[in-house]
Amino acid sequence: MHYTMSKLLLQTLLISILIVQTVSSCFLTRKITVKVVDNLPQNSPPLFLHCASGDKELGNHTLVTGQDFEFHFCVNAHTLYFCHLWWNGKQKAFDVFNNDWPSWYCADKVCYWEARSDGIYNSKNYPPGDLDKKYDWDNA
Repeated sequence: MHYTMSKLLLQTLLISILIVQTVSSCFLTRKITVKVVDNLPQNSPPLFLHCASGDKELGNHTLVTGQDFEFHFCVNAHTLYFCHLWWNGKQKAFDVFNNDWPSWYCADKVCYWEARSDGIYNSKNYPPGDLDKKYDWDNA
């Protein structure tokens, strides 16, 4: 009887773990959101962007002023995502998440990036408060 009860308890535990993993794909790790926002001047050319990691291709996207592109992922020891942005004859490629960064770099598990006419900004708070300019645009 004891063996049967232990076996039933173990099976229930394993099924519960599988259900939790199915429902929450970030079981035993943290989930991060990256948000890239087009805050370029009204009526300016669209912002083109491409984001990826070493093993996940997120494709090309086109944003107009006020739009955003966001994606989510589960962190592992080697997680690194980058985006390449193009706007009005300028471009910039940069990391949008790196697991080696301090945890406060993406506050509340959101890495917030904003494209402006003078460069790329980041906020360590979400919703974004003070924005810090991180990168200037490069000529394309």
